[in-house]
Amino acid sequence: MSESPHLLSSLRTLAATCVGILRTRLELVAIELAEEKSRLMGMLLVALAALLCLTLGLMMFSFLIVVVFWDTEYRHLAIALVGAAYLLVGLVMLFMVRRQASHAPIAFDDTLAELQRDRDMLAAVADADRGGDRS
Repeated sequence: MSESPHLLSSLRTLAATCVGILRTRLELVAIELAEEKSRLMGMLLVALAALLCLTLGLMMFSFLIVVVFWDTEYRHLAIALVGAAYLLVGLVMLFMVRRQASHAPIAFDDTLAELQRDRDMLAAVADADRGGDRS
């Protein structure tokens, strides 16, 4: 009966430790999520600005090519080649995006690693307790 207060105290300490560990892991998830969001927003803004500039440049270059060849018999060929070039570049870019997406790092990698370390530590403690009970 005298061990009951000690047991309750140990359980409270264990619960507080578990809550602290969980809070730390959730803070890590929140930090990683904020970093990922910030990185993605920056990349999106730069990509949109680049897309706008590239589109305007391609339109002007296409217009120049068509104007240069307009009075010749090659005007249809010039328009077809410009269109084919756009298709080729677009396909290459889609391939690059697909490749980059498939090789992207795992999101929340640090959190997952930390949770794996916690799991390994708890498994080691459980194994040690089982080994100590057999003695």
